[in-house]
Amino acid sequence: MTFKIALVGCGGMGRRHAHGYIELRKYFDTVEMAAVCDVHGDVAATVADEINEGTGARPDIYTDFDEMLAQADLDGVAIVTSTPMHHRFAIKAMEASLHVITEKPMGLTLKACRQMREVSSATGKVLAVAENYRRDPMNRLTRALLEAGAIGTPYFTLDIGIGSSNGAVMHSTVWRAKKEQAGGSPLDAGVHNADMLLYLMGGADTVFAETAINEKQRTLRPMSEVAPGLAAMYTHRKEDGYSTGDMVEQTAVDTAFGVIRFKSGAIGQLLMTDTSHGQSLGVSTISGSVGTMYRPRSRSGESPRIVRSDGSEVTGGDLLPLVPDWELDDITSILWDGARHISSYEMEFKAIDSKILAYEYLDMVHAAETGGQPEVGSKEGMDALALAYGLIESGATGAPVSIEDVVEGRESSFQDEIDAEMGI
Repeated sequence: MTFKIALVGCGGMGRRHAHGYIELRKYFDTVEMAAVCDVHGDVAATVADEINEGTGARPDIYTDFDEMLAQADLDGVAIVTSTPMHHRFAIKAMEASLHVITEKPMGLTLKACRQMREVSSATGKVLAVAENYRRDPMNRLTRALLEAGAIGTPYFTLDIGIGSSNGAVMHSTVWRAKKEQAGGSPLDAGVHNADMLLYLMGGADTVFAETAINEKQRTLRPMSEVAPGLAAMYTHRKEDGYSTGDMVEQTAVDTAFGVIRFKSGAIGQLLMTDTSHGQSLGVSTISGSVGTMYRPRSRSGESPRIVRSDGSEVTGGDLLPLVPDWELDDITSILWDGARHISSYEMEFKAIDSKILAYEYLDMVHAAETGGQPEVGSKEGMDALALAYGLIESGATGAPVSIEDVVEGRESSFQDEIDAEMGI
């Protein structure tokens, strides 16, 4: 039986999803991209043409989501729009008896996420979140090493994402600059970092943060300048009413510095900004009772590295004896050409990105067909967004906040204005 999916949103990220589907079809023939949908017909056509070139089958093109739901023969949808539309489209799709995978962040606010969760529960339809970092084999290895006690008991973690304004994707899109659209580096890119912290360290209890809007205005710049490696995927995208070179008012928080208390008792620091001029810095470490783990950049293929108390280092293939029983899951193994026990790999970013996106689709389909849960469902999606929003809420109130309170809506002063603006 073929599982038929529609791709909703055919901009830069949507085009990457299309290439993920093309990669999927190299290994599996049980999933079909039956339709693509975007308000810009020419944008949708570009993506449909690439799918046809890569798979030999051209999906139907729609410019209206409701029309697509009424006419297309579908089993599920992939929502790859700007964040404000995630919950609206997801709810409509699930109420139409379709399974859903939505890009991160799961929803605009935690209130929007709770609505999505409720509809998923009521309809019995899968609600998966396309969180890609934890699908990287090297992040899977990192978690296995931690669980095996390779650095002893984790004490604290440091996660720093300092993006240079010279090369920030945030500077190429308008919605990422707007508070009412849940823009800003801590909520957009920061959700990735939050999810990885939770994936590796377990649940978070509280967060205390300082936040700022350092740059009140920013100029929209071409992707070829800010992200050359991704630019080819974004040449076709459109953002109505704005052009490259326009000045945009920044109302979203662009910098957040938070201290996290995990349920285990460990503590962590998460710093997110895209306002560093001339320098970017990415650091991710976990320190434990017998050593420190240095986590590689996601989708780099680089090996984790452990530095022991005596100064000795363990990396690459020498890590594998520490986790002799660990293996990659079936889907990851197939996509990585049968690999089961690896400590690094060499592959271009685009190829890695496509394999991970392929995994996300296959995971959602597997959950739908078996009645199980996706690896990243509403709980994981909400927990990651709550940690990211926890920084923002704490920065707004000047006090620590409970992550559970953010998830369930008891702490929402910053989000209330967004909910009102969007009519949620």
